[in-house]
Amino acid sequence: MAGVFVNYRAKDTPHAAAWIANVLVDNFTSDLVFRDTDSMAAGEHYPSEIRAALRDADVLVAVVGPKWMQEDPTTGEPRILNERDWVRTEIAYALEHGIPVVPVLLLDAPDNARLPRHDELPKDIQEFASLQVARLSQRRWAQDTKQLVERLVTMAPSLVVPRLFVQPPAAPDPNAAPSSLLRPELAVVPFAGRERELADLTAWATDSTANSTKLVVGRAGSGRKRLALELCRRLASAGWLAGVVDGEAPAAQIRRTSAVDKPLLAVVDDAELRSDQLLALAEAVSARTAGLDAPSRLLILGRSDGAWLRPLREHADERVAALFRPTGRASTMTLDASPPPASFATAVRAFADVLGVTAEVPEPPGSTATTLEVHAHALCAVLEQGGFGPRGDAGDPLAALRRYDLAQWHRRIGAESGVDDDAGTLAVVGAFATLCVPASADQADALVARLTDVLGLPRLDVLKHVDRWSRLHPGAHQLSALSPAPLGDLFVAEALAEHPWVLPVLASDSFPDDWLARALTTLGRALPDHPRLRESVTALFHANPRRVEPFVGAVIARLEDPEPFARTVASEMGKLDWQIPDLVTIMEKMAIGGDGHNAIRGATLDALVGAAKKFTDQLKDHNGTPDPPPGMEPILGVVNNLTTLVQDFVVGALDPKSGRFPTVDGKPIVPEGPMSLLRDLYTAYEQEKRKEKD
Repeated sequence: MAGVFVNYRAKDTPHAAAWIANVLVDNFTSDLVFRDTDSMAAGEHYPSEIRAALRDADVLVAVVGPKWMQEDPTTGEPRILNERDWVRTEIAYALEHGIPVVPVLLLDAPDNARLPRHDELPKDIQEFASLQVARLSQRRWAQDTKQLVERLVTMAPSLVVPRLFVQPPAAPDPNAAPSSLLRPELAVVPFAGRERELADLTAWATDSTANSTKLVVGRAGSGRKRLALELCRRLASAGWLAGVVDGEAPAAQIRRTSAVDKPLLAVVDDAELRSDQLLALAEAVSARTAGLDAPSRLLILGRSDGAWLRPLREHADERVAALFRPTGRASTMTLDASPPPASFATAVRAFADVLGVTAEVPEPPGSTATTLEVHAHALCAVLEQGGFGPRGDAGDPLAALRRYDLAQWHRRIGAESGVDDDAGTLAVVGAFATLCVPASADQADALVARLTDVLGLPRLDVLKHVDRWSRLHPGAHQLSALSPAPLGDLFVAEALAEHPWVLPVLASDSFPDDWLARALTTLGRALPDHPRLRESVTALFHANPRRVEPFVGAVIARLEDPEPFARTVASEMGKLDWQIPDLVTIMEKMAIGGDGHNAIRGATLDALVGAAKKFTDQLKDHNGTPDPPPGMEPILGVVNNLTTLVQDFVVGALDPKSGRFPTVDGKPIVPEGPMSLLRDLYTAYEQEKRKEKD
């Protein structure tokens, strides 16, 4: 599909056509922009390729410069009158076949172009002289090209979709790691068992509401994304714009959907990491509602309905806040992790078909397994019966599948280089990709560029390892996280045990904040199932505590089970030499969090009291007992009278699971009910203070 066909005269300011094409590529991707010298490979048959691109075009942009009507020196007539003139041929084809044509007049290039008159054109393109033009001036380039892009979107709404939505992957690659067959977007296993949920989501999407948001939550491996993809497939076949929003689709691209007069379903996966994108989507939905009759739907996929949504629900724009504010049970769908009974047998047959082997259906796993674990069991059974190697740990299908992946790694490395160290380098490349979770092609490219310094290898060698990873574990971008997420968690735990030096690199100032926050989130999510990652969280925190600490609160808010991560960080905070102002700032930030922040609250207060006592001790040791500095008398008085009992009381009140709360005969000196009320009042007070400050 060509999308936009760029028509231009090679001897009439060709550089301008190239610049225009680049702008269009930035907005619509290179797959949807055709310009002969960019889009055709050497040796291709020019007439055939041009005609094929014209047949697929949604709109033709005709670049008209000051020499567009230039005469042919051999005939003395304007080139446009020549029947073999390609500019004329392309415009004539578009007009004949109903393809919209946009004349673009170049100004200041250096002269101003003009649209030709009817009597200057051959009959087959005389209509061209009556078309409304777009004008591009060097002095107003940014504004003029923006208007051109918006006009093209209005004329061909389908141009929005490829850049906005993640494109469907190709068919399964037989040379990829076996675990890649579990990726939900490949849909190897037929959709089944969620018909009721699919019906509920379809009813939600097609009701009479102008705009609406639905949150689907469930633990990793419960089938959230597979359900959403099936909904997208069905609605797209009914004429909707429907898909999973690209990890970092430009905000302008998201807002541009307001020009598309079609129903919209935008799915945001891994939503805990996409707050900014959700905000842009909400603004686009509000804009669509104001100007279109077509409904708009946001389907948000997350692991929990947690504190990460609070900033969106309390947004200053009421239209935005209303989209995320819960309106009862109907606004959230919670998926049961267990699959339907027939899922195992269906998965065995599907994987056997893709791998080209004959496999019997063994006994299914226990009923407590998630959909992902059932499918992993099925895949391992097929691999074992197909002669791909022994299954290994039958009790842990992901660990067994990881062994099959490693075997494929070594086969690939042996065939391509035979260097044993390549497996270690490949693991490091994959660890950075899985921890940092590149959310767009640009982020993937940036991470690849950074790996050149990190690995200390020539760029070509780094690209070799990146290419190998992308073929073994394909994803949406050049360098993608290992998927599904639980398998990525297991891989990260193994990789960091072998390569702990990765963690200080992530904490260094040279790595972007986004990547550090995502790495912390990945570790926090994996920690409950992989306790050995506690050492990794500790190492990452101590590598650069003052850089890591500002992200801790936001990461805790994203986690389904934040206790292991919060407790790990809290246990390390007391080992550092904090300054009192830093601790006060941390306390203020943690005060408005949820229960998951209790461990950090208690640890911060403990550190604050310790720092204050240390400060007063220093005052006493300096020339006796001088008068305290102005304004410090109240603070010093409190600190001097703060007994260990009171300190334990306050820490235990803020962090009930710390074990610090004073007891009498094994019972808390204050029942949990009143203490819970006090904590709620404290949180409400801090929230009000924050609102007043904002």
